[in-house]
Amino acid sequence: MNLKLLLALSFCLVLSISKAQNPVVSNKTEIPPQIDGVLDDEAWKNSPQVTGYKTFVPDFAKDMPYKTIAYMAHDEDNLYFAFKCFDDPTEIKTSIAARDRIGADDWICINLDSFNSGQSLYGIYVNPSGIQMDTRFAAGNEDIGLDLIFYSAAQIVDDGYVVEVKIPFKSIRYKSNDGQVEMGVIFERRISRFSTQGTFPPLDPDKGFAFLTQMMPLQYDGVKKSKLVEILPAVTYGVNKTHVDGEFVRESNFEPSLTTKIGITSDLVFDATINPDFSQVESDAQQVEVNQRFPVNYPERRPFFLEGNENFNFAGTGGFQPIQMAVNSRSIVTPKFATKLTGKVGDKNIISTIYALDRDDRIDSAIPELSDNTADVAVMRYMRSLTQDSYVGLLGTTRRQNGGSNNVFGLDGQYRFKEAYQVSGHYLYSENNAALSGGHLSNAGSMYLGLSKNTRSFNGSFSILDIGQDFQSGVGYVTRTGISRATLSLNPKFFPKGDGLIKRIDPTLYTSLTKDKPSGLNEHVIFVQLAATLPRQTRLAVSADRSSEIYLGQEFKDGSISLNASSQITKRTFFRLNYDWDNGIYYPAAEQGYGKRISATLNIQASDKFSMDFTHRFASLYSEATDAKYYDIHIARGRLVYQMNKYLFLRGIVQYNSLSEVLSPNFLVSFTYIPGTVVHLGWGSVYEKVRWNGTDYVPNDQYLNTAQGFFFKASYLWRW
Repeated sequence: MNLKLLLALSFCLVLSISKAQNPVVSNKTEIPPQIDGVLDDEAWKNSPQVTGYKTFVPDFAKDMPYKTIAYMAHDEDNLYFAFKCFDDPTEIKTSIAARDRIGADDWICINLDSFNSGQSLYGIYVNPSGIQMDTRFAAGNEDIGLDLIFYSAAQIVDDGYVVEVKIPFKSIRYKSNDGQVEMGVIFERRISRFSTQGTFPPLDPDKGFAFLTQMMPLQYDGVKKSKLVEILPAVTYGVNKTHVDGEFVRESNFEPSLTTKIGITSDLVFDATINPDFSQVESDAQQVEVNQRFPVNYPERRPFFLEGNENFNFAGTGGFQPIQMAVNSRSIVTPKFATKLTGKVGDKNIISTIYALDRDDRIDSAIPELSDNTADVAVMRYMRSLTQDSYVGLLGTTRRQNGGSNNVFGLDGQYRFKEAYQVSGHYLYSENNAALSGGHLSNAGSMYLGLSKNTRSFNGSFSILDIGQDFQSGVGYVTRTGISRATLSLNPKFFPKGDGLIKRIDPTLYTSLTKDKPSGLNEHVIFVQLAATLPRQTRLAVSADRSSEIYLGQEFKDGSISLNASSQITKRTFFRLNYDWDNGIYYPAAEQGYGKRISATLNIQASDKFSMDFTHRFASLYSEATDAKYYDIHIARGRLVYQMNKYLFLRGIVQYNSLSEVLSPNFLVSFTYIPGTVVHLGWGSVYEKVRWNGTDYVPNDQYLNTAQGFFFKASYLWRW
């Protein structure tokens, strides 16, 4: 109890007050600009302009290679931004790509804190071809799954390129007082070939990458008070064929669904969905799942869960922490219906809730006590904003099924002081009740406290963690329990003088000491790395670690030596290579092993519209005692995309897994007018090296088409 009290008090310290800035007043225009990539509108002639961008990558406070001018305007319904980016037009890197596929291009970004609260921001990106990308950033994590409705156009001109952006107020959450709205903004530009990114206002080297504490206030007046209403009907039709007892069995499925979104206020939104279709348009890339101590998790991409998803970020989770996520929305598999309430109440109170009736096919239907294949899932999250990006928060989750339940309650927070320092922590408590007998199983807790510093020349952190052996979370994602751990990370940065090839040198030291509670044994990690940043997004790194891991009461070696390289070789070619020699554990037999892990990626942009991605992953493990091979596995993936225009693309993906000897091609034709208004047509197959011998499927030298499927999906977004 004393530990919990100490942690809670650490979040309630008196906070320092940040330096106030005078807001920039946006130009309210009666004639909105045409979003066509041409700066000839009257709105831009009368709007405020800012320039004087300074770099923060690879170094801070340097002049950008080329000048950038940003313009701001609005009317009662929309925000407008424009950018004139001076450059050599023959060197500009751009593409006509699918949404969210422009990370390697040159681009501009509007980092918009729509509440000017220092808690979260929208990242709104546009490349020189007018293609969009958007993200949501909060509590140290950036989520690329967001899909805002906004409009953009761009043109490459004789002295660079021009971008225009229109963002409806209905697309974002904000606070309005009698038509007066204040937001925070940082404008950002990336020039790929120089490995350079810069901002206005310039980031303070003493504050590092803390965007949320360095926003320029931006003021709007005369904003119309309106409420958002969206209705999204959708239909999905699928036909699947599966090889059973030597012949195909056909199954068809027609699924209508309805999703609604209601803006209770401009900053509080209610979502509901009935029989939602959560099929993935972009297939999950296969991961190496053999010999994993804990299950592999995939990122959330389903649109319904993305509204307000950043509010479920929880201090002290992610990275190398055993609690990867306190709320993992992918634990809600296929809900019959679901509701959400997300947003702000007042100036400082942030709330987020989820309720879902989930279909859970993981149960054993042969056990009578597990006859109900549905689960009730509920999540409640509350955060209280403090100064800068500091906050305190509460969390409660539950998953109930067949008389059993898992409940998790906790508090978390972060507090920034002296600009560059941040303390963060959490306490979580789980209650678990048996599903079969209805009896009490176990209770356990998790505690984390960390301190970090981030400046131009130094990043570092120290943390302590304790998690009980019986800690469980039916809604979160937890990779290990029953440990106490202390970690230390030091990352100084060095900037060679002059205009040499190396722009930045990053040595890193990471060390941790972990006590495994069941065995009472200790494990350790000592990791060192030396990395260098060069032009054309080139990064070279060599690293080594000496570590151990406790498994089933035994100590095993788990160190490695790694080489890593990545580079934008030309304007249209990018590669990444990781090569690791490492020790490891063969978990099924609890034996010491050694092996290799290799990952290689090649991205080729054959033209502005045609791109190819090739990825190969390899992992092997051999017995240290006998040199016998436990396994080696190759996963190869090829992806070809032809983007006819910003709305329509054709895509093919082929994946091969050598361990299961499964080959899986799939093809997609996709039309997206705006997020929500889409038509998708797809086909996929599975080929395995087996044959039917009249009794069973047995290994074979030839491939057999064991499954194939076709789907059609269409939806239309109605918005008022």
